[in-house]
Amino acid sequence: MSKDDNRLAISEGGPQQGQHIFVTVYDKKLGCRWYNTQTGQIGGQWGASGSATVSTSYLIRHAYLSRSGNYVRILTNGSSWYVWDVATLVVTACSFNNTAMECGGYGVVGYNSYVNALGIVDQMNIGKRSLANLAQITPLVPLVPPFNFGQAKHFTWSNVDQNDSTPVCASSYNYEGDTAITQPFDGEIFCIETDGAASTVWRFAHNRAIWVNPIFNTQPLGNISMDGRFFLFTSGWDGQLGNQKDGTPRSDVWIVKLD
Repeated sequence: MSKDDNRLAISEGGPQQGQHIFVTVYDKKLGCRWYNTQTGQIGGQWGASGSATVSTSYLIRHAYLSRSGNYVRILTNGSSWYVWDVATLVVTACSFNNTAMECGGYGVVGYNSYVNALGIVDQMNIGKRSLANLAQITPLVPLVPPFNFGQAKHFTWSNVDQNDSTPVCASSYNYEGDTAITQPFDGEIFCIETDGAASTVWRFAHNRAIWVNPIFNTQPLGNISMDGRFFLFTSGWDGQLGNQKDGTPRSDVWIVKLD
């Protein structure tokens, strides 16, 4: 949903995640708009109609509407993700193979911006970019050697404002299920300043989540509250919660008060 609840976006048209062919955006006043990622055609009840500016044919894993409602980040199971400027025919690719674009790593859509772990140099190499200009990246965290490529991060930015200037928050975890904490930000919940005034990182707690493949909820999947005061996340609490009846590891939901 957009921040004002006037627009929503879905991916559809396929049998399952990773095989959808349509991004559909519904506006309460203007109606529907769609993009067929197999034919490259864009149309609907408002905005420009015709062929997308990228000719690549691909299938959709997820579609994420920006909080402004103006952009959709389209995630695929391939080596690129895309941004559609919804009122136009402009679709921009962000390829994992393009080192200058630094498109790898998990990320989150803000109002008109995108924050992600850039996937190079260091695990805390996190950048912010405009959805209108993916190549212009602003690093958010100063990197201090020795560099280390360690833990994956899930981001949340539900409390973002119209200037994309509220802190973005994240939870980190080891992708191989290693329980060792060897450096700052390992297995933590933290938030990062995005307003450009400074490069503050606020560290709040250890999430005590151990990733047990393929049990998705053993990852510390987090969401920040709309007022930015609470961080809700999943965790098995170092395996201390035991197993469910089917033998899979149990995860509970935990809440950190951030202020």
